[in-house]
Amino acid sequence: NALATGTCQTGTATNPNMQIENNLIRLHRELSLYVHHVVRDDELDALETNGSANRDSAKSTKNRHLAEAELRLVYTMFINAKINATITGDEEKDGKLFEKLQRIMQVTCRELRERKGQLRQFIVDDKGVVLIGTFGLRGSTFPNMIPNNALPATIAIHEKLKSELQVDNTIGATAGKAYCGVVGGVHRHEFAVMGAPVNLAARLMTARDNNGILVDETVQAGADSRFNFKRLPPVNAKGYDKPVLIFEPIPIHDEYNRLKRNRFSTTMHSHKFIGREEHVAELMDVSKSIIDDPDSQTIMV
Repeated sequence: NALATGTCQTGTATNPNMQIENNLIRLHRELSLYVHHVVRDDELDALETNGSANRDSAKSTKNRHLAEAELRLVYTMFINAKINATITGDEEKDGKLFEKLQRIMQVTCRELRERKGQLRQFIVDDKGVVLIGTFGLRGSTFPNMIPNNALPATIAIHEKLKSELQVDNTIGATAGKAYCGVVGGVHRHEFAVMGAPVNLAARLMTARDNNGILVDETVQAGADSRFNFKRLPPVNAKGYDKPVLIFEPIPIHDEYNRLKRNRFSTTMHSHKFIGREEHVAELMDVSKSIIDDPDSQTIMV
């Protein structure tokens, strides 16, 4: 898009080649805000003492990583598992802790894998046990990615950690343009996703109002009618000039129960079925199964 759209920043020239050149300059400037060269010049000088072959190899790695770096529209989720990850020195207790951490990672990876997402990082730091999942990187970009892949994965991870492992958790999820590429030095580097939306996801994960999952306006706007959201007071966030709107997804089971109480029960009281209790109960079970598993299926009534 950056090559095909936009106006020239220098003058009002209409030459298509000049427009492309100016847009490339603008794109390079945006990338420069995020890119951290994998191999720094001082490291190249240090490698020179070990022979030109090492230096040429390092230069090749640097050029390849720079070529692969890009700005992409990425869905990022930060997951905070609410467990005490302190190593006590007791072999039995620490063994149970490591097993719990392993199960947390397995459940998260399973739900991401089923919906074609990636686990970006699993770390224990000052925020506790944190996992970072992404959608939108190379190989995981799809039409209607937020409602069909990313948001269902977010909700599934939140629910499965609680139901299968009894691990309470909070998740912050955002979508927006971020730098995707390798950062670090010649001997130690990693793939990173960096940008204001990523920072916002981390902020939402630890927000005081987070009762489970919080998302930004981009995620809310990208969802479809299968999802409902509760709007919360906006928050100030790093990288944003104005307060950011945030939303809490309403769990589909809660919404189903609300509709069941408020609508279906009203209909039942005002228009009673005679001798159809079993059929009505069966229809309610079928409706719930459709909500629980929205994949295509045939229902005969």
